[in-house]
Amino acid sequence: MPTRKTPLLDGFGYHIYNRVNDDVQLFYGDSDYCLFLKLWRESRFEECCRLYAYCLMPNHYHLLLKFTHADQFPGKMSRLFDRYLKKLNRTIQHSGRFFDNRFKNKIITDDSFLVYLCTYIHRNPLEAGLVQQLEEWPYSNYLEFVGKRRGKLWDEEFFHLYFSNHEDYEALIKNGSVSGLDPFIFDE
Repeated sequence: MPTRKTPLLDGFGYHIYNRVNDDVQLFYGDSDYCLFLKLWRESRFEECCRLYAYCLMPNHYHLLLKFTHADQFPGKMSRLFDRYLKKLNRTIQHSGRFFDNRFKNKIITDDSFLVYLCTYIHRNPLEAGLVQQLEEWPYSNYLEFVGKRRGKLWDEEFFHLYFSNHEDYEALIKNGSVSGLDPFIFDE
């Protein structure tokens, strides 16, 4: 496989994302989202990274994380999606590729930008018109950030390092705007 345009390095934050091809979805219902999250935990990603924020959408996903052993991450992602997509293929009777390319990554070299990226990731379901209120979308760790769920897929230490409390994060995300940030969020 060719070398990545942006290498994966230990100690840096990354926005990891990918979108499926137009003819399929990545998640069709609650059971698909739950299966993916179960497989994420079983894959023991904590051995290679700290997951800060995530959002799973019907046709794509966003992860914000910091690598501790970046060299392990691509293999873990490959195995996770191999397992997940095999089960999904059986369910929806799909054959063919889901993704045109491997996951994309954008390195975050400015720690203060992590705050904006969390906001962007968590606002995805609202911006896409999937929900009226962010609390209605259970497939992200937004509910952990605002203190409304005690989940296991978030880094509480990261939250307290960058945010003063749950209420302030909720106000920031509900009142904040993330327009104009695409050059900082997506690799070109």
